[in-house]
Amino acid sequence: MTRFQVKLLRPGVSFTKPVFIDPTNMLAAANVIVTQSDLDRLNKWKIEEVLSAGEPVYASKKDEAEFIDGQQKLDIENLKKDLKNLLRIKPTFNSLTSATEGILKNFYERINANNNPQPNDVRSKAEEITNLVMDCPLVVIYAAEYAVDTNIYKHDIASAIFAVRLGLALDFSRPKIVELVFAILMMDVGMLKVPATILEKAEKLNETELQMIHAHPVHGYQMLTQIGKIKNTIASVALQHHEHFDGSGYPRKIRGAEMAEYTRVAAIIDSFVAITSRKPYRKNRLPYDAMKELLTLGIYRYDPVFLKTFLDSHAIYPLGSLVELSDGATGMVVQASKGKPMRPVVWVLRDAKNQRPAKVDFVHLLYTSDKFISKAKYPEDAGIQLDVEYEQLGKQLA
Repeated sequence: MTRFQVKLLRPGVSFTKPVFIDPTNMLAAANVIVTQSDLDRLNKWKIEEVLSAGEPVYASKKDEAEFIDGQQKLDIENLKKDLKNLLRIKPTFNSLTSATEGILKNFYERINANNNPQPNDVRSKAEEITNLVMDCPLVVIYAAEYAVDTNIYKHDIASAIFAVRLGLALDFSRPKIVELVFAILMMDVGMLKVPATILEKAEKLNETELQMIHAHPVHGYQMLTQIGKIKNTIASVALQHHEHFDGSGYPRKIRGAEMAEYTRVAAIIDSFVAITSRKPYRKNRLPYDAMKELLTLGIYRYDPVFLKTFLDSHAIYPLGSLVELSDGATGMVVQASKGKPMRPVVWVLRDAKNQRPAKVDFVHLLYTSDKFISKAKYPEDAGIQLDVEYEQLGKQLA
């Protein structure tokens, strides 16, 4: 459901779907006009926003214009706060990902050698990752850049970060998200049974090498359950994350609801991060390419509800994507618009003359009908150094 600010509503507005004060209390049914007394009651109770899966229908063009203008300004002000928070937690992100890499490496190597692995250390990092993303959901922007390097531990950590945001969008509870993250951090442990020569091979794998790759989920599951004493609901992600919704995956060719709920999340995230990561045989692909491929394959590979939720929370050009707008400006996608995947909010990094704006500038494409995203870009092709842009943003938002 979408949240609507009460202070922006006007008497006479209605919604195409029921409007709720909270998930269990309805304010008005579909197509029923919201009155001044309704708004007075909300203000008296100090309720600042209402929820609806529908779209507002305005009493007049003037009311519509005022609502849109107010909503756009409010979205941008809230986004500025979120971006300030994103800049604030950068050192925490760096230290947490670095520490988690060390913990994961130690756990993977110990469980592979049957040498007293410490899963509680991994679970502790799952808690910290969950807390970080819940505090700052935009941290997936950093995760997208972090995931570019080929490294099994970075892959699983980036996947865990994306999984928290998707879990939040799916209304998972915090304990459930922590379990999901814990499972994803350990899902590739079976890859330690695959020789490095195969993992680093730049040429096409032969049938024997493919069989070794396809065996890693079973190895991982056995290592986690037998050596790590991890419960089945967690270890099943290692076993199933290469299964497909239509039964065409591996190792057991299970389908649909046979796949555990955590696995249906992990399968989407694992594929997205893998596509955007550098490989021995190719450069990293753009997040836009990854989302496009997921949506193309989604008709048979992924849980359709989970995939749509992932799209709604990340947009066609996922958060962190560098894009060129139709007017020639270059920017970064920093906010998705639910239900409108082609109309996100773009932070303008360079105007049409390739100049950095003097003040922080955003294009809210949901409310800007004369502009659109024309293409995605690599930072190096756009001449953009992200660390420099973050530093400038910090100064502009100070």
